[in-house]
Amino acid sequence: MKKLIFASFMLLLFSCGGQKQITPEWIHSKPIDESRTYIYGLGMSYVNPNVAYQQVARTNALSDLAGEVESQIFDETKLLQKEDSGGFSSAFRSETRTKSHIKLEEYEVVETYSDGLRYYVLYKLNLPFFLVRKAENDAIAMSWIQEKLLIANESSVNLTERFHALADAIDKAVQRDFLLDSQIKVETQTSFINALRNIENDIQISFLVPDETFFLGLPQLFSATLNFKDKELGGWFDLNSSSGKFSYSSNTSSILCHKTGNNNSVSLEGSIDFNKLLPQNDRLVRLWLKEFSRWKMSHNVYFQNTIVSIHGPADLRKVLSEAISTKFMVRPQAPLEISFRGEGFDFKLSNSRNKHVISGSFVLSNQQGDILWSSNEIEKFGISTDREAARRTAYSEFAKDIKFFILPQISRNLGY
Repeated sequence: MKKLIFASFMLLLFSCGGQKQITPEWIHSKPIDESRTYIYGLGMSYVNPNVAYQQVARTNALSDLAGEVESQIFDETKLLQKEDSGGFSSAFRSETRTKSHIKLEEYEVVETYSDGLRYYVLYKLNLPFFLVRKAENDAIAMSWIQEKLLIANESSVNLTERFHALADAIDKAVQRDFLLDSQIKVETQTSFINALRNIENDIQISFLVPDETFFLGLPQLFSATLNFKDKELGGWFDLNSSSGKFSYSSNTSSILCHKTGNNNSVSLEGSIDFNKLLPQNDRLVRLWLKEFSRWKMSHNVYFQNTIVSIHGPADLRKVLSEAISTKFMVRPQAPLEISFRGEGFDFKLSNSRNKHVISGSFVLSNQQGDILWSSNEIEKFGISTDREAARRTAYSEFAKDIKFFILPQISRNLGY
């Protein structure tokens, strides 16, 4: 009896082990529907219990199916033509290509298969039915976009609301791939650009700089106002400067100077910061608006060299004035004072040569007597058999020190 049971068990084991799972043909070659009614998408993922590999396979299958649909309904030659004429920026184009897939509807699973190492999914879609549904949904979306464009083009509506309406319209177009569909891409994009230009044409600002003299390194003397007719738009304004550091306060409608920079002419340029204005919209929308926006505020502000008075020994006054005037305007009365606290004196050397030495330190102070900066002790000299030649050499070395070491330090301390 035991022998009979053992033999039966071995026979069953042998028969089970001899059966092989048949691999579906569609894994190697997707089905092709000659009637072009159905199209198929295939996805695969490696089996890994630590990840949602089945979901990965489904996602890959949908991506493949979307590619098949696009190849069926779009003219490839138009899709691949140079898009510079359409005005796409590289950032907008690359992100659109990465994120945008045609929106699939009414697809279904045909079959799944796993060989233990890989997991496969096969989807199919009824193309004629899909095209009917897509046309219906596209018409609804386009009607919604037109409603938003009416708001964006209405001059009686405030600018912020118009920007939001345009952004929503672009968002919907991105979702429905209207900016990729060769049949409506140009018309859709043109309508968006026209709406954007209408909004930009209605942006009214006044930039007021009082007729005063502004000085480098004295930003507290700078005062300018920038008023938007639509006050709310001031909160989305982005200010840049060619030199120094400037900022715009929408609360006070004023442009503040934190650092003047070293340039006498500073170009201030302002634009709309769409990241601040439209944080709720997709990044693609903000990229599109940034690419196509042409509105810009530009104004030049002119600074003069800072006025300083100079104090020092009478015999060094001319050298000090000539060296310091390369960076500052020298006047007897000024808001700042540069003083040299030192002196120049002669030595007679043992070899019948003359040595002239200039020794001391520089101090920068304001009219109230507050010391803003002071230098280390410096010493410069000149040696010659001729006394005046020794002085000229010492003065020349002293002037070089002022130009290359003292003035840059003063500029930094003045906030240049």
